[in-house]
Amino acid sequence: MSEKLNVLWENNGEFLRRLEGKLEETARWLNIPTYLIKGKRIRAISSHLSCEVYGVDLDTAVLSGYVLELIHAASLVHDDIVDDAQTRRGGRTLNFLFSTRRAVLIGDLIFTKALRDTARRDLNLYLKAMSETVYKMSYGQYQEDITPFEDFDEHLYLSVIYNKTASLYELAFASGPLIARSPNPHMAEAGKYFGMAFQILDDCDDYEEDEGKPTLPHIYSNMGIEDPHGAAISLAASYLRRTEWELDRAGVKGYFEDLLDYMWSRI
Repeated sequence: MSEKLNVLWENNGEFLRRLEGKLEETARWLNIPTYLIKGKRIRAISSHLSCEVYGVDLDTAVLSGYVLELIHAASLVHDDIVDDAQTRRGGRTLNFLFSTRRAVLIGDLIFTKALRDTARRDLNLYLKAMSETVYKMSYGQYQEDITPFEDFDEHLYLSVIYNKTASLYELAFASGPLIARSPNPHMAEAGKYFGMAFQILDDCDDYEEDEGKPTLPHIYSNMGIEDPHGAAISLAASYLRRTEWELDRAGVKGYFEDLLDYMWSRI
């Protein structure tokens, strides 16, 4: 784990302790390995910071982080089914451990649990935005699935990663104002640009292993760009600068310094 990520975790310690407890309890309820719901928790931390800015109480902030992580976990379950993947985070996928049928049911349960737990609270603006996000994520997977690799260009790639990845960060950054019933478009825009940078950097980290997948470095390579990896990193940096600009416009950049430091450490 990087030093910057350690700092981010330490400064959100109580939030993460409570979040992990809820997620581990859910894994036991579903009878699935806990490694399938592990992660860096960047989505949840983004939401927590947003909630802090807008004075949202810790219980509600934990709920927001929890449902965001559930939605992400469910999307990974469904991605593994679509890709017929056998491994995830160093262990076996649900479709390998059990069956495709059971994996589909578990993924659906995780998605709907997130929606149900949110609907039980008076969080109508947040719930509406969450429903839209789940739709975008599903559509992004559909876009990717129906498009042959050779037909992927930069424009389509950016559309797919916005829907599949950045839309959930858009919701995370906007969660505080949505829960506080004070929507702020600058927060949502910051989350969108942050998510775009995040996915591009993930693709760059996996450049060598993801041969044959429609990631940005491979698309740039097929376009004949001399340094496809460097060009992708440069685009991620431009999205991160736009994140900072939107946070500045919202007047809250200082709250996100540790998160931004972590991201810049990946550039």
